[in-house]
Amino acid sequence: MLLGMTGSGKSYLFKQWLRLLQQRGRATFVVDVGDEYSAAGNDRGKTLALGPLRQRYTVPEFLMRAARSPEFVLRKDASVAIVPTVTDAGEALAEHIRPVLRLLYARGHCIIGFDELQKYGQHLAPELYRAAGELGKDGITPFFVSQYPGGVPEIVRKQVSSCIAAEMGKSSDRRMLASDFGDAFAQALADAPERVFHIGFSRARFARIPTR
Repeated sequence: MLLGMTGSGKSYLFKQWLRLLQQRGRATFVVDVGDEYSAAGNDRGKTLALGPLRQRYTVPEFLMRAARSPEFVLRKDASVAIVPTVTDAGEALAEHIRPVLRLLYARGHCIIGFDELQKYGQHLAPELYRAAGELGKDGITPFFVSQYPGGVPEIVRKQVSSCIAAEMGKSSDRRMLASDFGDAFAQALADAPERVFHIGFSRARFARIPTR
């Protein structure tokens, strides 16, 4: 689980991880709500560093391509950003994404990134729970990316073993994380310096991740 408000650097950090995971031969897919994780994404007038994913498809394009050539989804070197075309947050967006998850879950053995989860996570709780709690045996590693912990459904948070977070200004957000990852981790997020992330491991300990 990767948490941080806009401008905290969480998306930049995730892009670096994706690049490393690809170099290690992991198939990677991102539900790219912000359209920023592929080289063909929206760089907001060159103000945003785009991610390393090599292919970009909208959800309809992805489903059409998969129906036409199922092996496309199974490629060992898959590197795909899947961009929703439904812009309304909530159930409509979740319903739009569900068919994509069915394909990816059936594929197995891949990284799946869930970007901007606060926009649709509560409406996909059962599907996200499967990724967090059941599909590890099938080789699926999920990354849950959200601005705040409440964007990740509670039943999913309880399955997450590590959380990386920037400063959390709201005490309610810190309390939520304390219950899952311990008081020391939550307290460290109260006044964390800019662009500094802390990592919590299942209530055990936390460590600062330096950024440059």
